[in-house]
Amino acid sequence: MTTRKTLLIDRTATFLLALVLVLGGAASIWWWSGATINGHQPLATSDTSQVAQVVDDSWFAWVAALVGIVLALVGIRWIAAHLTRSRVKHLVLGGSDATGRLDVAGSKVADAAADALATTVGVRSARGAVVRDRGQLVATLSAVIEPDADLALLARRADEVSAQLAGALGRDDLHCSVQFRVASRGRALPRAR
Repeated sequence: MTTRKTLLIDRTATFLLALVLVLGGAASIWWWSGATINGHQPLATSDTSQVAQVVDDSWFAWVAALVGIVLALVGIRWIAAHLTRSRVKHLVLGGSDATGRLDVAGSKVADAAADALATTVGVRSARGAVVRDRGQLVATLSAVIEPDADLALLARRADEVSAQLAGALGRDDLHCSVQFRVASRGRALPRAR
């Protein structure tokens, strides 16, 4: 799950990287062709002595190490931003105004919906959470089901629980995602009569 801010950073970084690659490619083609553009020509030399001189300076190792550390920290933070789930602790309900605010704990509401889903025949366990995913408010219900569970029944029940959750909260911006994971080993299910 990623936040809108993380997505913006991803898109900006991707745009800048693409821009650097395009400009670098165009400059390489220009250098390779030796063409003249507005009276300017690329340097017709492959002498790298100036670069070698800069690398040999005493300050270069420290600056390179510092840049490396900064890039490593930025990379770790970027990875962490993609791994972190942005759970919503409280949901503000309709009817809130200047005189008072109605809110509920997001995890408790999602857990209650998961408990309702878990009562369905074929569902071994379920849990829920409310998260922000790409700027959208999403209630995620994750359930472990038996290998021989009735999928049509589970789909109907998932729709019912999602509708009940949306109706209870009264928020049009809340989406519901139900994920089923099949248990590796089955166990006997109660038979309907």
